[in-house]
Amino acid sequence: MSATTELLNNNLKALKNWRVWFHLGMADIRNKFARSLVGPLWILLNLTLWVGGIGTVYAALFHQEVQSYLPFLTIGFVVWGFLAQTITDGGNAFVFAEGYIKQFTYPKQIYVLRVMVNATVPLAIGIAIFFLVMLIFNNPIGLGALWALPGLMLLLVAAYFHASIMAYASVRFRDLPHGMTSLLQVLMFVTPIFFPVKTLKERGLDFIYQLNPLYYLIEVVRHPLVFSEPAAMEIYGVTGGYLVLLFVVLIAVAKRFDKRVVYML
Repeated sequence: MSATTELLNNNLKALKNWRVWFHLGMADIRNKFARSLVGPLWILLNLTLWVGGIGTVYAALFHQEVQSYLPFLTIGFVVWGFLAQTITDGGNAFVFAEGYIKQFTYPKQIYVLRVMVNATVPLAIGIAIFFLVMLIFNNPIGLGALWALPGLMLLLVAAYFHASIMAYASVRFRDLPHGMTSLLQVLMFVTPIFFPVKTLKERGLDFIYQLNPLYYLIEVVRHPLVFSEPAAMEIYGVTGGYLVLLFVVLIAVAKRFDKRVVYML
């Protein structure tokens, strides 16, 4: 059986065991807010306070109208947070599940899907906050916003590939999650999240976003939601190419480490 076929079969088996990874993911969220009076609503409160505070200041700095800038910032930051969480938590997917992996014969991809559940809940809450912001400022939401649905599908697939690659590689290289956390902290401030793309274009810094695949993953969701129209075809084209690249890398990493994971934990 080829590495590609085996990986696909394992993913299908993992999806069929959805009760396992869904329960584990939701249990992680409950444990994170154990004994908290507010519980998961802290996700909503933190994001609301953060966007409200930072958005007001940055709107003035970048000479943007608050009613158009806050939705832009909200959805950009929400999607970025989802990507960052799946990358960093993906690095610990197998490490933190060492006991399960050594005791049960479930496909290892279950523990990657567990990470996806843990990250998708804040994403869903964040998108709800985006629509609330749009309503508060009476910004129109047209049918074109439905283009965000295929964008979300592309985003979820990319995030799953990111988490899977990190899960395998981090078992061998334990410093990788820490290194990625530092890298993502830098990338957050050079990716067009806090500022529009035209700001970089006006200063001849187009390459900063053009060479950043995470920008395209954000834009396939953000542009339809903010402007109620599909993103540029270039955005979808680069995103599709990036997914193919991620899949190839995942096959290579899984082929090398899959059967060795239990021994390296």
